[in-house]
Amino acid sequence: MLKRMREKLNNERGLTLVELLAVIVILAIVGAIAFVMIGNIIENSKKDAAVADALQAINSAKLYEASGEEIEESGVTVKKLHDDGYLDKLYDPWTKVEYGTGDSNKVTKTSSTNEENKEMVYKVSLDASKCKINDRSEADLIADGRDVCDK
Repeated sequence: MLKRMREKLNNERGLTLVELLAVIVILAIVGAIAFVMIGNIIENSKKDAAVADALQAINSAKLYEASGEEIEESGVTVKKLHDDGYLDKLYDPWTKVEYGTGDSNKVTKTSSTNEENKEMVYKVSLDASKCKINDRSEADLIADGRDVCDK
């Protein structure tokens, strides 16, 4: 019995160099694929954040108007909505910098062209570094999601 155990121990082999290299190559390929996929997920989540910021700006403009303020023909800027307490500061998802204070980040209001049911349509323009949202309605933002980015 002792003899059989010694023979069994002597016959055991480790992994060959070729087998180790094959495992390393397979792990490298899987790692590269995972790295690319994670990069795409992060980019898509940043686009989703920009769309969510745009929707938040529209909702803040509606609240602004419902509280008795008037939205001028040129629109109301994101900075004005923030300064008046209707909106928290919005930050560009890519640069982590607050959206600019210029007139490019604003919400405008127009009436729909449907004669039967005239309703107000709110449109937002938001200038993120890698996602420019230009004059998009709430319906556009919800329906198209991250595809609303013009850049």
